[in-house]
Amino acid sequence: MKLLCVIFIAGMACTGCALFHGPAKVTLDQADAKLTAADYAGAQVLYAAFVNADPGNSQAPRARAMQTVLDRLLSTESELDRIKKSDEAPRLRREVGERTGEVDRLKGEVVKLRADLERLRTIDLETLPGTKK
Repeated sequence: MKLLCVIFIAGMACTGCALFHGPAKVTLDQADAKLTAADYAGAQVLYAAFVNADPGNSQAPRARAMQTVLDRLLSTESELDRIKKSDEAPRLRREVGERTGEVDRLKGEVVKLRADLERLRTIDLETLPGTKK
């Protein structure tokens, strides 16, 4: 009877440990599954829940690292969506087109000025004293 009580108490202790670590492990597994399924926001929430539930777990550093990566990924995605939805991209394209036109105009002007400079140089060389005409 004494042996049966010891086994029962030991079993209850193990069950308590399993119940304590079980939900955290399930949360981590769910987070990994959401990450694999590309549900990044859901995975981020579950990684945070895992770290909060069991910060001393050997997998907690990995969960924290995944949280950081997902934070950066989600913020970058939201910034990209914001830029795509804003009127900024068409405005910037229009400005680039205007600047390109201005550059082309200035290149043509540079060609004309070089031709004028060469013509003036030739005139100067012809009018210098001591040169043959």
